[in-house]
Amino acid sequence: MSIHLKLLIPGLVWPSAAVRELTDGLALPAMETLLGLGRCIAGPPQTFESALARAFELDETSLPVAALRRLGERDQDDAEGEWICADPVHLHFAREHMLLADAGDLELDSTEASALIEAINDHFIGAEAEFVRFEARSTRRWYLHLKSRPLASFTPLHEAVGRPVENFLPQGDDGQRWCRFINECQILLHNHPVNQTRQAQGRPTINSIWFWGPGSQPKRTTAPAPVIRAEDPLTRGLARAAGVRPEKLGGRLPAQDAFVVCTSLLRPSLYLDIDTWRTELEKLEAGWFKPALTALRKRKLSSLRINAPGDRATLELHIRPLDLLKIWRKPRSLESCHSA
Repeated sequence: MSIHLKLLIPGLVWPSAAVRELTDGLALPAMETLLGLGRCIAGPPQTFESALARAFELDETSLPVAALRRLGERDQDDAEGEWICADPVHLHFAREHMLLADAGDLELDSTEASALIEAINDHFIGAEAEFVRFEARSTRRWYLHLKSRPLASFTPLHEAVGRPVENFLPQGDDGQRWCRFINECQILLHNHPVNQTRQAQGRPTINSIWFWGPGSQPKRTTAPAPVIRAEDPLTRGLARAAGVRPEKLGGRLPAQDAFVVCTSLLRPSLYLDIDTWRTELEKLEAGWFKPALTALRKRKLSSLRINAPGDRATLELHIRPLDLLKIWRKPRSLESCHSA
């Protein structure tokens, strides 16, 4: 049996070099064995989106995140046209800067999201010639359908989280016009009853929209494997665009070549949430690293590749059953790979 498994694990590389002993006290024998016996290379920083684009043989500099992520939200293929992510966010002052928090911390419910989307559509659609409609496919992920691709460059949401917003505003020929549009959205959201109620309750308001990832669904996408497992909508959308029905992560190793995307470490790494990151790493040890190591030992797995893109570095690991015979090599900690 010849099965090749590829794991894409964004967030495995901790973004800050100042933190040491990240895994101190955690039992991670399978992961450390894989890192020690396999061929592990530390490469230049890479974003999650860029890693996905490369895996599906797309342009890393212009991945149409909105159209693909939207396609991944539901089974039906109705992502025609130009789309841009229009994600709800909360802006707040910290010292001298305006910082951004994404919807993961806002506890926005479907009723609130629907009311805000309806108000935004009522106000802007028709008044802005290039806009078709806003929609919320989930409470955290909103979209704007456009008549044409914007002549501006946008910053991915995760790159702006927790950072001064003024450094990540739209740029390019249409950058100023998009900044004005964002300001208009902020005024509308500030005055909406949903936010007035949230503010009275002491809850963070949805006081802005973050636009990013414009484009249309690519006409051709190459799947990295016949089986694709993922929970995040972007990967699932890429799979559907490539003609592969995406599967849930599940509890067993795939029975054929597979590309598996585990995003559980991504958010805690972005927010420097060490406790959650450590908990999720233990789950990866039990759910993926240990079963993969066992399968390599039994030769049920011909090769394992792990790609861990990050802001600080990108780790790439390749290991085959024969590598497990290199007994002169010792298990290797994740920290040693971070500092490689």
